[in-house]
Parts: sequence; C-alpha cells; structure tokens
Amino acid sequence: MAVRGFEERLMNLRKDSNYTQEELAVRLGVTPQAISKWERGMGYPDIELLVSLCHILNCSIDYLLEGENKVDFYEGAGLKPSQEILNNLLAEPVLLEIGIGLLGAAAEESSKGFPEVNEIRKRAAASFGILIPQVRIRDNTEIGQFTYRILFYDTNLFEYTFEKEEEATFSQIYKALEENCIKNYDKIFNKQLTKQLIDNLEVKYPEVIKGVIPDKISLIQFQNILIGIYKKKGNIHNLIKIVELLDDMAGSYKGMEELKEEIIKRLG
Repeated sequence: MAVRGFEERLMNLRKDSNYTQEELAVRLGVTPQAISKWERGMGYPDIELLVSLCHILNCSIDYLLEGENKVDFYEGAGLKPSQEILNNLLAEPVLLEIGIGLLGAAAEESSKGFPEVNEIRKRAAASFGILIPQVRIRDNTEIGQFTYRILFYDTNLFEYTFEKEEEATFSQIYKALEENCIKNYDKIFNKQLTKQLIDNLEVKYPEVIKGVIPDKISLIQFQNILIGIYKKKGNIHNLIKIVELLDDMAGSYKGMEELKEEIIKRLG
C-alpha cells in the first residue's frame, strides 16, 4: 500500500540535510539506486532501514510515514544518543575518510559489504599473526572530492588525491589501507586486540596460556611486549613460542624492557 507523500518528505529531508542520494546511500549502507527508487515512490525501506534513515535525517518515523510531528529525533525525552553520535564519540583505531567524489564508488563497495577489507584481515592474520580492527569509512567534505586519507586514532598517516575521476578506484585505496595497517600496526594494536589474540590461543591451546596471563604478566604488559616484538621482527605469528618464553622467563628479569629484548633474541 502506498504511503502518501513519503517520497516527497524523504527527498526534502535529504536535501535539507545537504545529502546527495549517493551520500545518504553510503551512510545507510544501501545503493544510490535504492534511494532513488524510494524518492520516486517505487518502494519503501524495511523497518530496520527506516529507523536508521530517521536517525540520519533527524526526524521521527511518524513524520516520514505520515507527515506529522516533525521533531528532533535525537533530543526527545528518554531517547538514548543516536548511533551516529556514539560512532563519533571515540577516535577510531582505523578510519578511512573519502572525498565526496568517491561516494559513488564507496556506495558500490558498501552494497557488497566491503569484502576486500575482510581479505586484508585474512592476509594480515596468516602472514603476520595480527588482527586488523574494524575499519570505519566516512566521507569528509573538507578534503578534495577525489582525496582519501587513512587515520589511526585521528592521526593522519596517509593521504592521496586521484588526478582524474576515472582513476579513482577502491582497489588502490584497499592496497594503501593494507600497506599502512601492516607498516604501522604498532599504532593501532590495542588492549582489545591483545585480548582477542589471548582468547583465541586459550581456545586452541589452553595449556599454553594457563598460568601465564594475567598470572605472571598483565594484559597491558603483554601488549607492550608484542608491540616491541612486532616493531623488531615485523610479525607476531609465533604467538605460542612467545607465550612459552614468557612463562619460562617472567620473574627472572628486573624490567619489561629487558624481558622483551631477551624474548626477541631467543625468537631468533
């Protein structure tokens, strides 16, 4: 059944928010064609997308569906902070910012679920023993329209501008993302990732980890040792050996730095 005026209200809200169809599609995780279809009255978003759409466009569901009670969606009594606000609350371990000229390509990748990011994670795990954290992707209207940049915890580590629109491909962006994550992994390796490595080791080889972490060495100390090993050797793939050396050597050295250097030496 048709929802009278839905397409017009959607289009007006989008324009009031200064979003193109491509920009809105990227934020919503759909294709620009889907937005176009809704604005032409040829279909409607499902309920989950409808909720997200109202968050993004700062309106109530009642207004979008019925044209009544257009209110500030974020500030109503009892409402929790929107996911968009929460997403911006903390500096991201890995953030890919793109200019508005790359939104079309981003929308296409988004419709496929950004599969190459998962491939990057697989290669990093297999080759270097590292976990790449979730990569957040967002547009930035303050950079060049065909510019992208890679930030780790709000520090801009890499920036590139495509000279021509036809040269702007995500394959090159993915390559730069992978290279920078591997080269600068010590800058994004955090306590949460360290815990994930430990949890995986505990599941597969419980006797290796038993009595070592956090019994002999704290999680943050283990994280710092792994960072030191990665910076010196370029990988932490031999995690079992690292933990076994810690089990054998912890308590025999006065400080963590001395312990770390001895482990690196014994790893060869």
